[in-house]
Amino acid sequence: MSDVATRQSDAFGKVEVHGIEAIPARDRHGSPRDLAFLWAGAFVNYASLFTASLLTTYYGLGVWDGLVATASGTVAAAVILGLLSNTGPRSGLPQIVFTRGIFGLRGSYLGAGLTLFLATGWFAVDCVIAAQAGAQLFGGGNRWLTFGLVLVIAAISVGVAVFGHQTIKVLETYGAVAFAVLSAALFIFLAPQFHWGQGAVATGSDYAGAFVLGFMTCFALVASWYPFASDYSRYLPAASPTRSVTLWPVVGIALPMTVLGLFGLLLPTIDAKLAANQGVLAVISAHAPTWVAIPFFVFIVVGEIWANYLDVYTAGLVTLAMGIRLQRWQTALGCGLLGTALATYAVLVSDFHVAYEDFLILTYLWAPAWAAVVLLSFFVFEIKGRPALALGAWLAGTASSLLFVNYVNLFGNLAAKPAFFNDRLISALHGADLSGLVSVGVAAAVYWAGRRWSRA
Repeated sequence: MSDVATRQSDAFGKVEVHGIEAIPARDRHGSPRDLAFLWAGAFVNYASLFTASLLTTYYGLGVWDGLVATASGTVAAAVILGLLSNTGPRSGLPQIVFTRGIFGLRGSYLGAGLTLFLATGWFAVDCVIAAQAGAQLFGGGNRWLTFGLVLVIAAISVGVAVFGHQTIKVLETYGAVAFAVLSAALFIFLAPQFHWGQGAVATGSDYAGAFVLGFMTCFALVASWYPFASDYSRYLPAASPTRSVTLWPVVGIALPMTVLGLFGLLLPTIDAKLAANQGVLAVISAHAPTWVAIPFFVFIVVGEIWANYLDVYTAGLVTLAMGIRLQRWQTALGCGLLGTALATYAVLVSDFHVAYEDFLILTYLWAPAWAAVVLLSFFVFEIKGRPALALGAWLAGTASSLLFVNYVNLFGNLAAKPAFFNDRLISALHGADLSGLVSVGVAAAVYWAGRRWSRA
């Protein structure tokens, strides 16, 4: 079979024929460097800019300390994602299917269900971002206009999301370049209006809590992609070097997140009140030249539709992993309907920035602990043989994280803030949310001790 023929199962503009089975050696292609471009495509978008903007708009950090929190949180999380990516070339399997050997078949269903929530959640986020950008083209952020655009964008996303890995790879690569060019042009025209030296509003111990919260928010953004890691590396040859497979996703994530993060941190310094009330898209609309802002908004709309490829692609793989036999178009439709419902809540019921933070926190409760067990199984211990221990360690890490969640922040859209059982602890931590770090530590310690003890 010729090289061209073997790749027809994963060609641009074609519906991918592979499901959750291991990718055969004859269909493996590319190099670890390709992962940098693919992940850059996932992070060179408005979501990265918006996430960083939260640090100066709502958390009380300044520009440069906010950049440190953004970069350090991103790199720390990206290293874990890079390590997880190694399971793809080694096994040829999607991430959740690979974990069957660690958590057992039934245990993997829990991760699959949570990953399906992630996929539909990101579909909702991407649709809202695109709709908000589209609304700026019509002169403002009216909620009903935004809701109408959510429906249109979700329908288009479902229609184009039936294609496969190679289509994602091509569109994300070229889409990242186009968005980077438009962002650079916008940055240049807005640069004179930035307050480059704006410092932190938070002080004393509250400042430490704000910094940790900023670090964790950026960490959580990357961590939300953990269950997807090998979905996009499983087409690499099995002999791909571990160091390269780990490094290139880190480069592809950290560089755009740092650069766009700086942009996001600076935008609220132009008009802090407008940013807090209507978001940084409104700041761009009010202060950027129209001939630069309009192409930027248009590309946000198109780019977020492309980003939905990643969401629906993984939703399809996860659905198959759960034993639900659906065609790709059926999975796309189901993901689209659920995602549209979540997007409707974010637009009509909640403030989007609050709903977005809630989504990241809910991810943060379980994904880091899950990743800790997967990585220890893959790099340190034998993968198979201890599903009950692996599942127990993951659940122990997740349960312990519940003690450290900043629930006031999670339910920030409620008019009357209820009292929570850990209010004193969070107050002592000055609002810092350590839930993700605690979950990693507990899950890793329980699993490590259990595997060591079972060998004794």
